[in-house]
Amino acid sequence: MTERHGIGFIGLGSIGQRMLTQAWNHPRVKPTVAWDLATERLAQTVANSAGLRAAEDVNSLINDDSVDVVYIASPPLTHAVYANAALECGKPVLCEKPLGIDVATSEALVARASASGIAHGVNFIFASAHPATQIEQALARAELGEIKGAEAHLHLPNWARRRYAEAPWLMESDQGGFVREVLSHFIYLTERLFGPAVISNSRCRQGVRPGSAVTGVVAELTCGDIPINVYGSTLGCGPDVCNYTVWGEQCSYRVYNLYGLQVTTGERWLDSNNADTDPASDWHQRQYDQLAAMLDGQPHTLPDFASGLSVQRLIEGILAG
Repeated sequence: MTERHGIGFIGLGSIGQRMLTQAWNHPRVKPTVAWDLATERLAQTVANSAGLRAAEDVNSLINDDSVDVVYIASPPLTHAVYANAALECGKPVLCEKPLGIDVATSEALVARASASGIAHGVNFIFASAHPATQIEQALARAELGEIKGAEAHLHLPNWARRRYAEAPWLMESDQGGFVREVLSHFIYLTERLFGPAVISNSRCRQGVRPGSAVTGVVAELTCGDIPINVYGSTLGCGPDVCNYTVWGEQCSYRVYNLYGLQVTTGERWLDSNNADTDPASDWHQRQYDQLAAMLDGQPHTLPDFASGLSVQRLIEGILAG
């Protein structure tokens, strides 16, 4: 039987819990040890997960012999500290996005990770999700014709209400907000599809309370001569919108609701998801496929820390206006 790689989970918030649930269902990985600052949540998770042990602290998790890769799902300000500790121990790392908040700190982390030769990646959805793969293949076939532009459209009042209640730190400007938490996925997708991006201009609407995360953003980026437009808000009433469209001369593709995919030749949008799959579950399983390949030393699509730093620079640049 092929070896399963043991994962140590640092952080058991909503994202960490979703990754944990999906890891049990994958044939090449297995959760072994977990740690969370919220001791009650840690105890409850371990009690409900046969085979998962609680670590006394982060260092004991990293040094545990059953941990082959350290997964970091704690708030962004801790990412560099925990990633550096794992690298110091010689352990591969999968880090949640954003890679960090302070660019200089992330630059030092990237230099260390790159020099170490230790496998490392950032958990961007579109590293392996079906929409990214299909659009990338369509571009390679020149199916879209000349690319006229791309746009990210986010309207997330319900997401903000739910996520800010789950993780109050997301409400704060120092490391939270939908621009870092959601838009970063689409900035990664943009650079994956079209290469390095440059910010032309951006404007952000600040929250009413001092120190609160932004409530709106309008920005324009360019990838070569391709314009990338960004519109986002957490204000107002209505269903959440989480879409990314690539406009081509012959056909266009749209990622909708983060995981779905549609295509049009000008008449109407047609569904283009994989048949008989749940898009969110499919993404997690594909991502674990790529993590296993990374740990096996095989080719994979997980972005490294340098790619995560590129996204971080753009996100922080957009927020700076």
